[in-house]
Amino acid sequence: MAEEVIGSVSAMWGWKQIVRAYLGGGGIRRRLLVWGLSLFGIALTVVVVVGYAYTVRQIERDAAELQASIASVTADRIRNFVRRKIERFSDMADAASLYPLGSKEQQLLARLLVKNDNSFTDASIIDARGTEVLKVSDRKVYFPSDLSDQSKSAKFNKAITGEDYVSPVYTSDKAQPYITVAIPLWGAAQRVVGVASAEADLSFLWEVVEKTRFGTAGYAYLVDEHGNLIAHADASLVLKKMNLRQIAGVQEFLRNATRSDPTPAHEGPGLMGRPVLTTYAPVPELGWGVILEEPIDAALANVELLKRYALALLAIGLLAGVVIIAWVSGRITGPIRELHEGAEIIGSGNLDYRVNIKTGDEIEWLAEEFNKMAGELKVSYATLEQKVKDKTRELENTNIELEQANRDLLTTNKAKDEFLSVMSHELRTPLNVVMGYSGMIKEGILGTINPEQERALEKVITRSSDLLVMITQILQATSIEAGKVKVEKREVELSDLLDDLKSSYEVVTDKRIVLNWDYPPGPLMIKTDGEKLKHILLNLINNAIKFTDKGHVSIAVRYRPEAGAAEFQVADTGVGIPEEMLPSIFEMFRQVDSSETRSYGGVGIGLYIVKKYTELLGGKIAAESALGQGSAFTITLPC
Repeated sequence: MAEEVIGSVSAMWGWKQIVRAYLGGGGIRRRLLVWGLSLFGIALTVVVVVGYAYTVRQIERDAAELQASIASVTADRIRNFVRRKIERFSDMADAASLYPLGSKEQQLLARLLVKNDNSFTDASIIDARGTEVLKVSDRKVYFPSDLSDQSKSAKFNKAITGEDYVSPVYTSDKAQPYITVAIPLWGAAQRVVGVASAEADLSFLWEVVEKTRFGTAGYAYLVDEHGNLIAHADASLVLKKMNLRQIAGVQEFLRNATRSDPTPAHEGPGLMGRPVLTTYAPVPELGWGVILEEPIDAALANVELLKRYALALLAIGLLAGVVIIAWVSGRITGPIRELHEGAEIIGSGNLDYRVNIKTGDEIEWLAEEFNKMAGELKVSYATLEQKVKDKTRELENTNIELEQANRDLLTTNKAKDEFLSVMSHELRTPLNVVMGYSGMIKEGILGTINPEQERALEKVITRSSDLLVMITQILQATSIEAGKVKVEKREVELSDLLDDLKSSYEVVTDKRIVLNWDYPPGPLMIKTDGEKLKHILLNLINNAIKFTDKGHVSIAVRYRPEAGAAEFQVADTGVGIPEEMLPSIFEMFRQVDSSETRSYGGVGIGLYIVKKYTELLGGKIAAESALGQGSAFTITLPC
């Protein structure tokens, strides 16, 4: 990337000669152009290179976090599915232990298990000597002659000792994975009187693995503790009974089969021989491993696109810099040339000529002195009428200056908004660094600290987090003011959004506050911008918690189909708001208590953002409050 950027800079540098030939002029203009282009080119190159490198690291880190999360969730799902099957079989075995071995009741229980759960294909009861006394199947009918001696089988020998048995995974000729489960049957006096055994079809693992998709080309597969492939979206691969010990992700799993991948999304050869980003997660208690792979070219496709954008931005920036700097240098040297021409005209005897330079600097002062000199020379020849004309001209010049001052005031106001936006953005980077290093010191990564230092660091981290929230709010407010905030309305599952929001408040605060959640539990789809709705509710809930020392904060949601709207209310038992302040609480930088000794921090932007986002979503917000009795904010959004 650096070499390509430097090459682009070198190519653009050829413009210097073209611009010089186009502009002509004296040495001041050339020096301004050369120095301006040099400094601008260096600064722009540094910004683009640093921004590119940072964004690439973010993309790689996000890919690692995504793979680790998906692998862990998939492993937990597989483990829960298998455990539920085993628990169901265990329940049948407990019921069967209440009846004599081989009885009709036991046979009925076994048939019900096989019939009602397609995962179980065979079930049998074995007596204490290892002989099968009954056997049922969903695929065939067993006769007494089909009952066999299982006294030497691994499942019988382990279960007869009182322990549950789960066999390694094996596959049928159709690539279907199976396991054998055996559970002891307990009789009187806690004595094992027999064994219940069943064969479980794990074909449901195919569906779990097949549905595990991420990115544009990411996929998953399942291996056992020996590296044998037991589940894949392509059943033909399982049918080949492949051993994948040579695959990078499987090797990592076999080396650390009991813990999650410490280095997710590392590079290596994949199942199909292509370079991939791979991650694994163990399936607890079963000894299996979920392997995730995503081709590197698909995972990092955005990096190449980002590189092209960075080069395009650099080229456009340098071209714009040439034009702007050439224009600025012309603006700077133009008045000097104009002053030189005016001095020659006045020196030739034309006392009516005036140099009109409005630069606001020493050149303008010098031009005014030339004009004054010409005027004083003309006074001795001018009549009273001429003096009146001179005064009129001075008044016109004053009006021009006033108009310029007005334009400057408008420019200053615009610069203020741009300054807030830029400073809010630029302050976040060093603040994140402060928080990061403070967290590392607190966690002991950089050395042991004493309790007093840990308390001090906790305060630093807390205050830094508060400051980051304020900066983020200022950045959001300036984006709203600039009209840069866009709304993307999509179908949103309301209960999922609220469940996710609720999970972020599961950590108990040091306040004596109870959070009451009241919203419809069933699936309910609404069309809105989910991220902005979530941001609105987060701001309202955080405000309620902030201004409530004890009591409760209630979050209630009601869907009103007759009005085609959803209503969200956040109410608290906090300090409340004076009635006369209610009409102005949604203004920017507005606080109920704006004194320097106020009890609660903040910059007064949160409710402003809430109101603007609500209006962008086409909704309305209402506030009710009384001092000392709490507050209630109600959002009504069209669905």
